[in-house]
Order: sequence, then structure tokens, then C-alpha cells
Amino acid sequence: MRAFYVEAEHCPKPGYVLSEREKTTGRALRGNQIWKNIRGHVTDRPMPVCGDTQVMVKVGAAGICGTDVHLLRKDEEGYSMYDGHSKYPIITGHEFSGEIVEVGKDVKKLKVGDLVSIESMHWCGKCDACRRGFFNQCLDLEEPGLTYDGGFAEYATVDEKYCYPLNAIAEFYGDKMTAFELGAMIEPTGVAYNGLFVRGEGVRPGGHVCVFGCGPIGLAAIQLMKTSGAGKLIAVESVPERVELAKACGADVVIDPTSFATPEDEAQCLRDLTDGRGIDLFAECAGATKFTYPVMAHALAIGGKTIQIGHTVGITPVDIFNWQWNAARISGSNGQSGCGIYPDVISLMANGRIDMRKMVTARFNLEDIEEGFKIMSGKVLISTEYPRLNK
Repeated sequence: MRAFYVEAEHCPKPGYVLSEREKTTGRALRGNQIWKNIRGHVTDRPMPVCGDTQVMVKVGAAGICGTDVHLLRKDEEGYSMYDGHSKYPIITGHEFSGEIVEVGKDVKKLKVGDLVSIESMHWCGKCDACRRGFFNQCLDLEEPGLTYDGGFAEYATVDEKYCYPLNAIAEFYGDKMTAFELGAMIEPTGVAYNGLFVRGEGVRPGGHVCVFGCGPIGLAAIQLMKTSGAGKLIAVESVPERVELAKACGADVVIDPTSFATPEDEAQCLRDLTDGRGIDLFAECAGATKFTYPVMAHALAIGGKTIQIGHTVGITPVDIFNWQWNAARISGSNGQSGCGIYPDVISLMANGRIDMRKMVTARFNLEDIEEGFKIMSGKVLISTEYPRLNK
């Protein structure tokens, strides 16, 4: 089968101490500390083998995530710039959906012909974190496309318990390809859903919401907040293409953070937009915490919430007094697995409440995937069903 296959050299940086799990499994907790001379290309790979509890999926569509782009970039020493969980060589791609073409003998709930979307945080269900319901914090986590073969391929095998049927979406739209495309975007939508509703516990209808950063997760947050009854829905973004996508996804106002002289000026703008009330829920999807927290500190509504969804590097200075004084809170969020997230997102999609196709900016055939890596706004989808370039 054809697949996008990524290889790298295992070469821990001087001074980096490997954990026992890194030694025994070859999985890096911090990829940028271990993987050197990383490179990927579309090539022929052996067909996967379907295990007893697994299903084999003919991939219908897969989304390119910033992670997929970042892990292929190299620093001045030749190391991957992706600082997360990873193992190579591997077929990448962790946002994907498809049609089941084979089931293992112990598969109980799924059948050949079912359309499914796949969680990307594969929790063990046995560790202390999982047993306490923190599936995204699993201590023995596996991730398709990062620690074992993922969805940038014609076929993939995954355990049944990580698959969620998309048949209701196909029925609603009357189109299998639409179900595949939406199914490939449940993962980033689920990341936003986890932060907003599971970790952050949402906002009362009429509450004012501000979303920092209008990449795919921020755009998903905008749609989710729109359908859940946000009052004034404000996005903060400076890239023109993303500004337009934010408006298309439902933002009432988009402000450019680079147009303000100080964080206090930006915060005052948010207060003015909400008639002095301030923001009831901040969704930090930019990972630019050094710049966003000083703004949030001066624009919190009484009882306001800050949901940290975007990943950031380094230490963020925070004047915590502002959160204390306003009886506000900060909630950390990571991942999208468990907690009924996938079924709820699928229900929203299958009833027309959200349509994540609004953030799709390009579609490429698997053979042309490297062209997709060059596009930095919105969501790029990959499928063997899309036409080839120059064909």
C-alpha cells in the first residue's frame, strides 16, 4: 500500500537522560531531544495485519495537523523541532477516518462497512490516570501517527475501542465522503470540546467568549461556542486568512493583537466590546501565553474562566492576583479521548449544529501530501479519493 513514511536517527542530545520507558520501547517523551535527521516521503509499505481486537480501516480522509508539519522541521543541529511523544520509523497522520474492511475475531460492536473516526490518544485503561478518568493523561499512552503507524496511508489498523461510528453523519448528509471529511476533523474539534466543556465546564448561554488563535482548534472552539449559546463571540488573530476563517466559523468580532500598544489596551478593547462586563470564558488556543495572559488578566469577568488548550514552550509570567480577585480560574486541557467527547461531537455534526468543512482550505491526494504541508491556514485534508496534481 502507499503511505507517507517518516524515518529518523535515534541520537539523544548530550546530557539528555533517557527514561526507562524510552529505553525499553524506543518512544521519545521529548522528540526534539532524541530524533535527528528526520525525513519523510510517500512510498510503498506492507499492508497492516488486523489483530483479534482490531479493525482494518480503508482510510477515507486524514487531516494534516501542525504536529505533522512541525516534526519534519529540523533545528540547526538537525534535530526534529517537535518536542512531543514520538517513535520512528513510522507512518504519520493522527487525524483520520475511514471504512472498516476487516474485523478481528474478538471485535464485538463494529462490522465491515461501518464508517468510523479514530481517537488519537490511545489510553491503556489500566494505569492510575485512566482508572481515575483522565484518559488523555494515560501513563502508558500510545498515539497513531506518532508512536505507531497512523492514517497517512491507504489502510490502517486500530483497536475497536478507539473507533466511533460515523454512519449518522453519512445519513444526515447523504454522502460518504462528507462523513469521511468531517470524521477526520473530529480530533481537533474534540481537543477544543475537551477544553471548553469537559475541563472548563462551558459557559452559561449569554456569557461572553474570547478565543485566542484561529488555527483549526481555535476555529473549532468558535463553532462550538457559537452553537452552545455564547453572547459576544470574539476571536483574536492577526493572520488575514485566519481572520476570514474565524468570521466564516461564527466569530462576531475579530481583533488584531498587533494593533494594540499594550496588553492593557487590548484588554480595554475586550471590555468595551462586552459593555464593561469582561470575558466569561477565554479559550487560549494560540499557545502564545507570554502575550495572552497579560491581556486576560485585565479583561476577566467576575467568575471568568481561562482554558489553556494551546501548547506553549517556556515559562509564562502570570499575575495570579487578577484571577483570585475575580474568583476566576485557569484549567489545563490536553487531548480529546474518553469522556464521551467523540460521540458528542459526532452528534453535533450529524444534526447540523457544526460544520467543520468551513475551515478546510485545501484537499490533496496522498501522493501530493508534501504540498499540503506548505499550507499554514485552516485545515488541509488528504485522501486517495482526491485528484492528483497535474493529472
